[in-house]
Amino acid sequence: FYGTPQEALAHAGAATFRDLFEKLEESTATGQGGLASLPPNATAEQKRTYDGGRDEVAEEWRRRFHRTEVYRRNVVEPLSGLTHDGQTAPVAHRRPTIADAVRQFLTLVRRYAEVLRRDRLNLLILFAQAPIIAVLTFLVVGSEAPRDFPYFLLALVALWFGTSVAAREIVKERAVYKRERMVNLSLLPYVGSKLFVLSLIVGAQCVLLFGTLKVLSTVLSSADYLPGNFFQLGAQLLTLILTGMVGIALGLFVSAIVKTSEMATSLVPLILIPQLLFSGLVGVPEGAARVVGAAMPATWAFDEMKRLSGLDTLSKEGSDQEGRNQGRGLFKQIEHENEQVITQARKDIENYRARAEREMKDYEQKMGEFLQRGASVPGASPPPEPPVLGQPPAVKDARYRDPDLSGYVEFLHPWGGVARDAAILSVMLLIFFGATVIALRVRDR
Repeated sequence: FYGTPQEALAHAGAATFRDLFEKLEESTATGQGGLASLPPNATAEQKRTYDGGRDEVAEEWRRRFHRTEVYRRNVVEPLSGLTHDGQTAPVAHRRPTIADAVRQFLTLVRRYAEVLRRDRLNLLILFAQAPIIAVLTFLVVGSEAPRDFPYFLLALVALWFGTSVAAREIVKERAVYKRERMVNLSLLPYVGSKLFVLSLIVGAQCVLLFGTLKVLSTVLSSADYLPGNFFQLGAQLLTLILTGMVGIALGLFVSAIVKTSEMATSLVPLILIPQLLFSGLVGVPEGAARVVGAAMPATWAFDEMKRLSGLDTLSKEGSDQEGRNQGRGLFKQIEHENEQVITQARKDIENYRARAEREMKDYEQKMGEFLQRGASVPGASPPPEPPVLGQPPAVKDARYRDPDLSGYVEFLHPWGGVARDAAILSVMLLIFFGATVIALRVRDR
């Protein structure tokens, strides 16, 4: 077909380009024996039917186009005015410029955004997920519990938002991608357009998730689930959006390497389960678990959320050296203070005992001298007064753990840091984006 976009829609009898591509896929699958794609274990008969049917469908669409007024106006008449000298100049293939890539990127963004905008029910479901999860989190987390679980859930859900929304976006339109790739579709604008549009959706989800939980904890609870000033909260929200973008890039990579949408959907839980196990929710990662967890985006998003909160830790890992707990963590600091109380009490009691013994010996000595002089001698001095030992030393009370631990997190990752965590997430975003482009290029061969 050669003509304007509206002429193409009219020729195919479609209202939108999505309908047009669906009609093409439907007719192709019908001509190929009902096979939308050739299965890996296809028989020889299926392969012949698949290849022959595809050519027949293409020829049928060509014949339809040749019978139209659009073909006569756009092809026959312009060609009839050309003079033929028997020589045909070779087609000059021009390398795409940056301007071409930008123009293609903007076109793909507009088209992709329009496709998503038309599926309003799906958008409604996507945007409704965030406040629902925020409400459930608010109901589950205790007001006096450490803040680890809310921060972990925010990080994990942001990653899930991105991965789940992107995992099918390439594989479900593979036929369209192949046709456009044969013409002039560039990989960077193609993948970049999907990352950009999906980032807007996931970013809105993160804002709804974070904002809803913050409002609920501020209005309906005496404990703040997300403590911090404006800048801390803003940095945490940006961290969630960055994590969601990493999830999108990861989902696009999955979509680029799988063969079916069902396979992509099945892989999403397998990606998220290791995030649960190795990201530090169950405690400080050690040994092999720490190494494996370093490859998990949720590990660094979780650690960044905790560091940006400014909360001290219960464990010594990440405790503020200049804070009240002096780098020991709350639990070790309580043990340290109680040990100091016990040590001081022992020292005071020992001093009290030693002083009492000295006074008793001095009294015994004076009493012995008095008896030797004779108590009945006229004019003799009175007997010595017995010593007064005084009150025993008071022992300070031990420090007990405050039941309200909402001002703490369990730990900070030993390998993490505010700038380092953000840098690692950014590198992961670039790695998954590049891996998606490479995977698509490999499949083109």
